[in-house]
Amino acid sequence: MKYKLIAVDIDDTLLNRKKEITPLTKAALLTAQENGVRLAVASGRLPYGVRPYAEALDIFSHGGWYMGFNGGAVMNCRDELIGKTYLDPKYIRPVYAILSTANVTTMVHKGATIFADNKVNRYTHIESEVIGLPLNVVDDLPSFIDWDIHKFLIAGEPDELKALEKRLIAALGDEVDIYLSAPWFLEVMPKGTDKGTGLQMICDDAGIDISEAIAFGDSYNDIFMLKAAGLGVAMGNAEEAVKEAADMVTADCDEDGIAVALKKLGII
Repeated sequence: MKYKLIAVDIDDTLLNRKKEITPLTKAALLTAQENGVRLAVASGRLPYGVRPYAEALDIFSHGGWYMGFNGGAVMNCRDELIGKTYLDPKYIRPVYAILSTANVTTMVHKGATIFADNKVNRYTHIESEVIGLPLNVVDDLPSFIDWDIHKFLIAGEPDELKALEKRLIAALGDEVDIYLSAPWFLEVMPKGTDKGTGLQMICDDAGIDISEAIAFGDSYNDIFMLKAAGLGVAMGNAEEAVKEAADMVTADCDEDGIAVALKKLGII
């Protein structure tokens, strides 16, 4: 199979645990693009937090894409929005009614700002610190939201989130998508919105079949993308469920797993 597109998750996939793109991984992805394979950077982060990595990998001169909100916003190399989804406002209060009974923080994004309810915990600031955006705490989050939101981002202890995930799925799983993006992050998304559907949008825009795409990831929200792609590659540091869903497991993100896989596959 001649692969024509590579899609990479950011945290603990493209980035190592120091939140860096290593020189070898960067060189591998630049070489792949020079060899004619196009690149997409995919994340649960808002597009503002994804774009710097797309820029660092030079996708704008190689005709690539970047994806935010787990496929809720897909951008091309001209910074044009080619796909978007929003959470129907009718779900804001029903979802929050369930969240409000749990010991978790609920967050939403607007522009380049994150808003959270007042149940701040030790995981609340991770999103803000990682992408370098301000976090503002508000007392009545459902009443405060007066714009279209792409998702709810919920932060808390892993065991609490697993229990909360089951409750949300039981109550609203037929109407919205609920999944973990990290052990301490749970996401509530519009139905049918995930990195797999985002990758399909990108492949449609590129005029290629999704079977000609390779996807790299490490966490639960990457499973959709790994299963949708022609070849799904889990990082060596990936969650076990991600490894089980993948076609191939590569080296750890601290050991240039992307570069190792691309070399093994003959792309570089």
